[in-house]
Amino acid sequence: CGHLEALQVPGAAAAVQGFWLRSFCDVYVEVAKASLRCPRLRPSALPTLLACAELGLRLLAPFAPFVAEEL
Repeated sequence: CGHLEALQVPGAAAAVQGFWLRSFCDVYVEVAKASLRCPRLRPSALPTLLACAELGLRLLAPFAPFVAEEL
């Protein structure tokens, strides 16, 4: 998705929103809850969750820098 490179801000913002809402929150966080309750099941769940959250905040920063900085 090259929306940002093509200076298509609405498309890039929609892609970032889609990542946060659908990929990260709706899917990964929900799936990771069981592994976070019992870390022996999947010890890599927390590092993966943190890496995805960091990536999401880096993607969010150009559109909402103060929100991303606060989070």
